[in-house]
Amino acid sequence: MNPRPIRVTFVVPDLHTGGAERHVTTLLPRMDPARITPSVVCIGEEGALFDALPAAGIEARALHLAKRNALRALSELTGIFRRTQPDVVVVRGYSAEALGRIAARFAGVTHSIMWVHNVSDITPRSRIRNELDRVLDRWTSAYFGVAEGQRPYMIDELGYPEAKIRIVHNGVDPSMFDTASDRTALREFGWSDEDPVVGIVAGLRPEKGHTTLLKAAALVIDHVPRAKFLIIGDGAMRRDLETLVAELGIESSVQFAGARSDVTRLLRGIDVFTLSSDSECFSIALLEAMAAARPAVCTSVGGTPEIIAEGRTGYLVPPRDPQRLADRLVDLLSNPQAAKRMGQAGRARIETEFDLRRSVEAAERAIENVVGRPLVTTGRTQR
Repeated sequence: MNPRPIRVTFVVPDLHTGGAERHVTTLLPRMDPARITPSVVCIGEEGALFDALPAAGIEARALHLAKRNALRALSELTGIFRRTQPDVVVVRGYSAEALGRIAARFAGVTHSIMWVHNVSDITPRSRIRNELDRVLDRWTSAYFGVAEGQRPYMIDELGYPEAKIRIVHNGVDPSMFDTASDRTALREFGWSDEDPVVGIVAGLRPEKGHTTLLKAAALVIDHVPRAKFLIIGDGAMRRDLETLVAELGIESSVQFAGARSDVTRLLRGIDVFTLSSDSECFSIALLEAMAAARPAVCTSVGGTPEIIAEGRTGYLVPPRDPQRLADRLVDLLSNPQAAKRMGQAGRARIETEFDLRRSVEAAERAIENVVGRPLVTTGRTQR
């Protein structure tokens, strides 16, 4: 007789647009319902990505509670866990990491997992947070990461036990990405179909290194005058970055597209993808660009070297080095045939190494290992 599916409840701050949030909304709907029964609780608001879960038949709720309502959130989470009796609680994001694990302990949940989606802290962690993590470790069954490059951060900086760490790489569905080029997607920006285009998809935050990219853009334009730069994403730095563009005198070559829901379509219009981050974990945006057969030039930080095969699917450059970034971008923009070969190799790498189905199966196995019983052996049924 096969055991029932493992009940897994994810606790997150919200499901606004972001890599960690997209991870939840792409992973859970594809889990085998014969093996895993997932559900989600947002402590705060639903967020833009929330509706994807109920649409996929996944139970999801939002508590609409702010940070100042921590005690109420703890009480509500404890009550939810007592009613639903999950086998595993998975937490991600600081408020969720603390409140979710404490509530799981109060409700008698056997296993809890912290899923880490960053490779550094923008601001140093407080002494209280470090002490709380130390106390909660005894009730934390495992720490999941998405990149091998996180291990030094998780072990040396955060002090998590190495034996409890499991790495499950992100993945994307290559069938969702057309590898053909289509310049019509970029005509709204007034660019010619012959203009070579570099694209980046990242929030406009300091750690994403857009300042480095824009300085590199000015250098690229000196060698490839028709080069254009498409900045996809939004954030608090937008005004500062627009000011920098003006100071560099490259306004006609740079477009800020803002947050977009049609990134898949826009990727078809670019020639080279880039990430100029000072800190990066395991970028889904990079995986998507490779699935669209776009070569990549990215900074060698975090888990990015695990994604890019240097010289085969793209290039790695040091962070905060506009000249090195510009040199590699010029290399690819000046050699379309080499860029095309790298893009095709990137697509093949996604299909063999970072396919979403592979990522989902690895997550299922990792959760099964935490629970300590084999997954059921019935056939997989995708939602």
